[in-house]
Amino acid sequence: MKRFVFVLSLILLLALSSVTAFADEVVIINIDSDKVEFTEVLGFPFIDENNRTQVPFRAVLQKFGAEVDWDNETRTAIATKDGIVVKVPIGESYILKNDEKIDVDTASRIVNDRTYLPIRAVIEAFGSDVEWDGALKTVVVTTEPVDAKALYFAANEKSYDWKNYDINAKIHMSMDVPDDAGSVQPFSMDMNMYMSMFMEPFKAKITASMLVPSMEEEVLVPMVKMYMTIDEEGIKQYIGMADETGELEWIKQTTAMGMLSDLMKYDEETIAKNKEMIEEHTEDVKYFGKYVEDGKTLLRLEYTLSGEIYKDIFAETSELMPEPATEEEKLAVEMLEGFADIELGDLSYIVYIDEATGEMVKMEMDLGGMVVSMLQGMTEALGVPAEELEALKSLKALMTMEILNINSAEKFEIPEEALNAPDMSQLLEQLETEPEEEL
Repeated sequence: MKRFVFVLSLILLLALSSVTAFADEVVIINIDSDKVEFTEVLGFPFIDENNRTQVPFRAVLQKFGAEVDWDNETRTAIATKDGIVVKVPIGESYILKNDEKIDVDTASRIVNDRTYLPIRAVIEAFGSDVEWDGALKTVVVTTEPVDAKALYFAANEKSYDWKNYDINAKIHMSMDVPDDAGSVQPFSMDMNMYMSMFMEPFKAKITASMLVPSMEEEVLVPMVKMYMTIDEEGIKQYIGMADETGELEWIKQTTAMGMLSDLMKYDEETIAKNKEMIEEHTEDVKYFGKYVEDGKTLLRLEYTLSGEIYKDIFAETSELMPEPATEEEKLAVEMLEGFADIELGDLSYIVYIDEATGEMVKMEMDLGGMVVSMLQGMTEALGVPAEELEALKSLKALMTMEILNINSAEKFEIPEEALNAPDMSQLLEQLETEPEEEL
């Protein structure tokens, strides 16, 4: 039990995309963040049997700023802009840019007397960028190149100046759970989490509530309140679990491992290493356009980080750690060595950057795959039955996280009832030494 509780705490700390077949897909086309409007007369975009987005020729190309024409003799759609002429022969898997042939992996076509063409190939022929925002089912066309990677790194640079901030997170978790009869039942849960983070020294307050349906509306029911500190002595967690009346029952956990405090250092050397490692393992950054929210213009990016970064972090940390002096330190080393061998895969998430300030203000991600990979890599350590691990494979944990009150978060103190709570390790040792009751 002690090993199980410690492992989950460590994970919490580290874990803190044919016409008829796709006819019902609602595809949005944005050109320089301006939505193209479609009607029954103009036609609507769709995803074809080759998984390529086909769009009504005239509506999109005119919005793009091109002059359009139609050669009825050769059945060819023609678009002209900035001295570039793109010809799209109907039914052919190629286009012509200034009469130079470019192969395309799908063919333009006529559907319901309207001409449709593969948007990526045609727009890129004009030298503009095209991205697919899978979450919003949106084709993002950018006529002037945007350096998405530079935008992200500039925002990331600003985040190193955050001394404190708040996070308002909403998490939707779902998975398929086997019942006693062997059938699989869907399970879902919605949680709200509010966190206050202070970096020097590290201190956090986390409040979690669950949305529970009532007769008329969903009600937020308090679940957990947690405080965490990390210093030279190690990690201290104070956990208040709500009982049936909503009252908090407190327990604390002290993990006396000063070596783990190095993970939370905030000095210039550590920051420089973090920047270098992030740049090295950044796989891709895509620009998905501008959106207005609460009066702010937000830049939407998709950021992809190689899973290899976790191997490097865990391997480097385990090499720097001194010889473990306690059982907890030994367990930490074993866990880090295990993490270094886990195949986590790439992690992609959506980042919103405030155009006015350049600050990251919101993130969206699915943490399910990452958590499942971690748990699967530690089957033996956790002692999780095979059938439960199988159920975990269906886990989805969709999180939306707003970043608020940068460098102006409200200060807090850990309450006395938490500071004076019984220690979890002592309670577990007491339970292990107590004799079992006779029936």
